Amino acid sequence: MGGFSVSKISAIEKSPKVPYSGPVSVPVEEESPAIQAAPAYDTQAAKAYMDHIPEIRELVDSVIGEEGLAVFGKAVPSKAALGNLEAQIEKLMAGGHKVSVIMADLATKSGIVFHGNVPMCAQSTIKGIYIGALLDNQPEAFEKNGQYMHEAVVYSANEPYHNLREIYGSDPLKKWCREAGVDADFAESLYPRNKTARDMFRMWTRLYCYLNGEGSGSRFASWFADSSCSAAKKQLGGRFPVQTKAGWESGLDENRNYDPCAVAPEKYTDGNPENDECAINDTGVVYTDKGPYIFVIYTDHPFGVFRDYVTVNPLYELTEALYEVQCSLA
Repeated sequence: MGGFSVSKISAIEKSPKVPYSGPVSVPVEEESPAIQAAPAYDTQAAKAYMDHIPEIRELVDSVIGEEGLAVFGKAVPSKAALGNLEAQIEKLMAGGHKVSVIMADLATKSGIVFHGNVPMCAQSTIKGIYIGALLDNQPEAFEKNGQYMHEAVVYSANEPYHNLREIYGSDPLKKWCREAGVDADFAESLYPRNKTARDMFRMWTRLYCYLNGEGSGSRFASWFADSSCSAAKKQLGGRFPVQTKAGWESGLDENRNYDPCAVAPEKYTDGNPENDECAINDTGVVYTDKGPYIFVIYTDHPFGVFRDYVTVNPLYELTEALYEVQCSLA
């Protein structure tokens, strides 16, 4: 589900065998309970916050955040909320794991950064970004290949996403990279391995503007309410509208993917993001009563340790702690 190919993307002229999927075949009334029950949010307010995006990008970029948990903006989180967030980050880092976290509250233009410049394994978090870029540039693709898009966002299915990349190439994503201020090599691989949480944050600010703009984004925005294995969806989706895209990779030999006791081979955990195929990531927007915040969580935890749901997704408590930080901003 997480995907791990790093091959270059070719255009449809080079791969004519990829079939078109056709329009979305799932009627709205038959969508998942999570999508149907997703709370509504103030779309006009969401549009207004789009004006804050350029300043928020600059504020996030101004924070180094490499030595520890750093705050930015005029609103300051409480010491209790920051302490709890730091404790959750330390828990995830136990055993030598890497963690990168960014949270930006759009109303106060404030938030936190932790290790935002560390190259990490993006995995399937890129799928939602790619589809947003594709639809923004080619809205007609929704009718031609909407089913591929639905499966890639809701179920994080690899083959539909790979087919979209074969059909439409990387140009739509490169355009979004230019608009968001991210290096174009973000678009070159199916699953970038050496890009940072700061890069993904910038791409989510672009996706936020698309989902809440006047164009075609609203047609598929609800799919993000049921992103597979999203800790934020599971932890916060019953309380607030969420739009998230998770990404994961077990890093385990294929015949051990479902073994909660399996140990990831050293080549997948050697600290080199080009080799590190372990990831439990979550990215997106939470629309709280105080307004929306955009977040990015990257880790190098192997997904296989909880894929069979014997144990709990280790990001649940961190996503709750991020929400508590936003609540405490004053």
